[in-house]
Amino acid sequence: MKILFIRHGQTDWNIQERVQGSSDIPLNETGIKQAHAVKEMLKKHSFDEVIVSPLERARHTASIVCEGRDVEMIIDRRIAERDFGKYEGVSYRQDTEYYKKVWSLDMNNQLETVESYIAFYGRVVDFLEEIIKKHYGKTVLLVAHGGVSIAVAQYFKGAPENGDYRSYLLDNCEIAEYDETYIKKKL
Repeated sequence: MKILFIRHGQTDWNIQERVQGSSDIPLNETGIKQAHAVKEMLKKHSFDEVIVSPLERARHTASIVCEGRDVEMIIDRRIAERDFGKYEGVSYRQDTEYYKKVWSLDMNNQLETVESYIAFYGRVVDFLEEIIKKHYGKTVLLVAHGGVSIAVAQYFKGAPENGDYRSYLLDNCEIAEYDETYIKKKL
């Protein structure tokens, strides 16, 4: 089994360093070009399943990557980006409360209106465990978000050595691959 994970292409909010979360922000021109570049990179790969976040930026990226392929895109809410509540749209560089606390695993350090990391991670793990059982032996393409890339990496790799989960964050249209080496540990 192989899982290929792609973070969606760039949006204007990525450039502006604004928290997107569950806000349905579209790809910008660069994001569309990035998706076409990934399509080229993956043209020799085949996918048995393509599972996508319901948010437009992920769906658009997936539709470009899968153009010309005979594969159905399955939408799954469990890999939607984390809901950042009142922090959506704010600058993640300038809002120090957000930047320091939003990825905290300390349940006493959770931000009001923000989906807790524990709850978010739980839904991503539920999704991963289901697809490993359901699609074992196949190649699965996932197209989702930066926060989801963190949770997926944590699931397969454990805690990062430096303790900073944001170090698992993929760039726009970056690809992570999880093969049998990672997946067999979870069976």
